[in-house]
Amino acid sequence: MTNTYVDAANTTVTAQTLTYKGTNIRFQHFLWQVKQESVCADLKQQATPYSECTQQARAMFSDLCNLLSSMNNLNPKGRSLSRMYCKASLNYKSMIATISKPARKTKQQLKEKECNQYILKAMQDSRQEIAKRRDKVCAEGK
Repeated sequence: MTNTYVDAANTTVTAQTLTYKGTNIRFQHFLWQVKQESVCADLKQQATPYSECTQQARAMFSDLCNLLSSMNNLNPKGRSLSRMYCKASLNYKSMIATISKPARKTKQQLKEKECNQYILKAMQDSRQEIAKRRDKVCAEGK
């Protein structure tokens, strides 16, 4: 009897993995609420996969809300799941991140970089030829 009550009230943290459109989405729920910080937590150290997972999770919560809400013959557990997914579809904020290649540096930026490198070298090495090279490279960059 206790197990039935615990299950109906969802008083223990429940780990869930659902596959949605080819993405495994892991999350936890407790008291029929999705624990926001647990959604896709296994991917948090990988920005792009984490972003994709959280965006899929948000879409999944919406789809599950719509699906379960349209069913008339849900048992009490089904209604609780429906409310949980509908609340998650409204409240869950996905993380959007993209990583792209850096833009190519212009010739001017490359000259400035070379000048800065020679300035640093000249600070560490007092030889005259380094100072002359620094002056020449920096003059070209202006």
